[in-house]
Amino acid sequence: MVRAIPINPWRLTDFLERVRPGIAVSAALHAGLFMALAYFLAFQPAIQVKPADPEPVLQYFELPKPPQTKPAETPKFKFDRTPILPDVNTTVEPLKIPPRIDIDRRPPTVETSSEPPAPPVIINPKPIYRGGLIYPERAAEAGMNGYVVFSFIIRQDGSVGDPQVIEEAPGGYGFATAAKKAFPKWRFDPKLVNGKPVDAPAQIRVSFQLQ
Repeated sequence: MVRAIPINPWRLTDFLERVRPGIAVSAALHAGLFMALAYFLAFQPAIQVKPADPEPVLQYFELPKPPQTKPAETPKFKFDRTPILPDVNTTVEPLKIPPRIDIDRRPPTVETSSEPPAPPVIINPKPIYRGGLIYPERAAEAGMNGYVVFSFIIRQDGSVGDPQVIEEAPGGYGFATAAKKAFPKWRFDPKLVNGKPVDAPAQIRVSFQLQ
């Protein structure tokens, strides 16, 4: 059996008076939240999405080719004939032969021989023809003077026989080579014995001098 509890109207009215401000505040809060939610949904800012970084593009460059160089050509030397210098002095200078010093003081031994004694050597005979002498190109470029001493035979017809170079100064400039080409063409007066020409040994100094 349910027992009815009597309600006092004055107490109910007092309760409502107390809770009315809280209900009003709660209603106002709910209304504010509703309005804020509606405003946010209506004016929501657009979300900006950051674009993805572009993929790197690989660029290919063709390296320049090195310039092609031609191999160095070997210089070709042309061998020209030796020029003939017209101002070559071919004067034959006297050949100075130092005296022989005999160190041996013993009396000379007299030897008898059936062979005839050797004829004396003619020093610096005067040529009657001298030509064809060409100044060496190397010596001319260096401005060098020089000479060559020949030992030879003056034949009966005055020609040069068996020429031999016994001295060259200075060496290395081609004086001996140039002299050996021209000297066999020279001519001399033959030696006369009893009015007849004979072969005679001789020595001569051929000089090269630039004018």
